Amino acid sequence: MISEIPVEEYQKRILNVQKILKEKDIDIFVTFGSDAEPQNLIYLANYWPAFESGCVVVPVVGEPILVIGPETKTFAQDYSRIPKIRQVLEHRESSEPNYPDAKLDTYEAIFREALQGKKPNRIAFSGLTITTLPVYEAIKKAAGKAEIVKADTIMIDLRMKKSENEIALMKSSAEITMKSFEAMKENIRANMEEVEVVSFVAGEMFRNKAENLAYTPYLLSGKRTNQAIGRASHRVIGKNEPIQFSCGCRFGNYSSSIGRPFCIGRMPEDYRRLVEVGVEAQKVVLGTLKAGISAAMVFKRYWECLEKADAKRFFLYGPCHGTGIMECEHPFLEANSDYVLFDGMAFQVDIFLGDGNFGLRFEDGVVVRDKGVEEFTPNYREVIEL
Repeated sequence: MISEIPVEEYQKRILNVQKILKEKDIDIFVTFGSDAEPQNLIYLANYWPAFESGCVVVPVVGEPILVIGPETKTFAQDYSRIPKIRQVLEHRESSEPNYPDAKLDTYEAIFREALQGKKPNRIAFSGLTITTLPVYEAIKKAAGKAEIVKADTIMIDLRMKKSENEIALMKSSAEITMKSFEAMKENIRANMEEVEVVSFVAGEMFRNKAENLAYTPYLLSGKRTNQAIGRASHRVIGKNEPIQFSCGCRFGNYSSSIGRPFCIGRMPEDYRRLVEVGVEAQKVVLGTLKAGISAAMVFKRYWECLEKADAKRFFLYGPCHGTGIMECEHPFLEANSDYVLFDGMAFQVDIFLGDGNFGLRFEDGVVVRDKGVEEFTPNYREVIEL
């Protein structure tokens, strides 16, 4: 079992970016990341910013550079698979310390270094929608007359096909996530607050050597289950009422997630019927996914399942989304999706249904193969009454 991506794979990723830059006649590539959105920095450098933000700069030829803020040099040196690390003021934390004596770089100097003194003509930028304004303005100033091209697809396309190392880490993450679900199931009791239950989950994750949470675990009870995304509260959990649980962890920087509806005691009949629809819908999707099939066909069979159960009115979004470094990645699988699935794509099969009063989520990770899928968390897909 591996616990991290080998250095050689990071080097190959940089070469893949450079190959695309050459094909597109682009001089330099920049991708942004933060504590909340670290995926591209993790993918290229094994670096997840804390407090500050960062960028990876990749020239069409030559060595990449990891750009960070003023405080995190020793932190970055401990993790980064990119040896060249430069510090820029604009990547500082949001409280904006001044660092009057710090010897910092600028993006003008970084571009000169990366391009060996040449000025860029075309700059590919990935992550414009999440980049902070000070960082973007610093890069725009350094670009001068160079064209800045929005290029999110470079990273999206590269990250969409998972290597066997990535899949191994996702499986390990999923094993820990399943153990965390079981710890919750064994310890939850009526009259606990929702937030109390989450403590069993987080403790089990770290006990099993997860490095972090994939997202804040949540347990929603009663009418709070109608939230497609939520957080545990101080609400007291009752018997014989709907409960929705979701959690995921990170192992080797790769994520997992599991979602299950259940009940302490007897499940109300209307909620049971909704749960049974969710069980069947996920079964249909899992049985349809395979390399070579169109995403639109997967959605069609999911929609037919909802139609048969008279459950279209409970629909919120498509039944799958990509996963990997982040629990939720490109691509989403919707009615208008126009791509074909291929071997090595990873998805969260994510069935959310809500009737206005209550909601449920069945969610599990899979990797697409030629004859179907490898399932990461295949247990407890049923009506669960504790």
